[in-house]
Amino acid sequence: MAIKRKEVKKFKVGGVEIVIGDKYVLDNKFDSSAPEALQKIESTKFPFTGSGVTDCINFDYEQGLFDTGFYENSYCLSQYSEEERDELVKVYNSQIKEPLEKLRNVNLEPSEENKFWTSYRYEAHANKEYDTKKASDLMELFQVIIQGIACDKNEKNPFYRNNAQFTISNPTSVKNKEKEKTKVRIKAFQKLTTLADADKDKLDLVLEFIGKSDTRRIEAEDLKLIYFEVFNDKKSGISQAETFIEACDDYETEDGKVKMEFFYAINQLFRLRKIQKDRRGYTTLEGVYLGNSLQDIAKFCLNDTTPQYKAIERLIDENPKVRREA
Repeated sequence: MAIKRKEVKKFKVGGVEIVIGDKYVLDNKFDSSAPEALQKIESTKFPFTGSGVTDCINFDYEQGLFDTGFYENSYCLSQYSEEERDELVKVYNSQIKEPLEKLRNVNLEPSEENKFWTSYRYEAHANKEYDTKKASDLMELFQVIIQGIACDKNEKNPFYRNNAQFTISNPTSVKNKEKEKTKVRIKAFQKLTTLADADKDKLDLVLEFIGKSDTRRIEAEDLKLIYFEVFNDKKSGISQAETFIEACDDYETEDGKVKMEFFYAINQLFRLRKIQKDRRGYTTLEGVYLGNSLQDIAKFCLNDTTPQYKAIERLIDENPKVRREA
């Protein structure tokens, strides 16, 4: 049964962002100290039926209360400041505890006599799904996180990360992220295709500026095929596509275009051995320091008062053919 809540669409439990209405799934957590066979399947447990966790809520004997996470002195909230605990408890009570109390017609106070908590059990195993539209599933997901059984894949807080046996994913969020990645790949390839057809010299310059090898001798159609593979590479495709898009957008700004035109000339000067590289970086033949990279030198040249600008302008005047033809 779905429960109506006040307008809090999402909140965090540990490092996991809970979006009310989404579904969450547990997966095995990778453990580098686990046996090699388990490491291969990125697990801390053998993937057999019954290899999950069924547990109760810890009882705090010092306070005489169940450690539910719904009151400020709950041990599972101890890593937060007093102010943070105050805010978290308000959200956890309004979004998790109170809806379940209404649904079950029960009192979820943490006292030792509360029969709900003495009999309550939560479950966690690989592929276990929690539907946060359901108050009981939301409570179970909350306890699995707050009791340290599962955490976000990128959890930084050792309180949640160290003892967790599972990681939590939101298939909806993952799906949306994959859509965004696809859009980035498409955008990068569209920009590359447009430039390859309309202004290959500019495309060659942009690619060289981001560290790619000289593409001037590669035909436009071949370049499209090459970068279709580059942008769709599973490991580095997204970062390659984002870098390319950023460089293309940079070129469209006044400073960006000047910077890349300087880069082109500086690169030609280096090929002509008018600039040298030593242990300090790049210098003129007279020993004037220019920068750690050709890109850095080009950035320095945006300011006409720098020694780099003055040195490069002199070298360009002496070697006018290094300028890119408009």
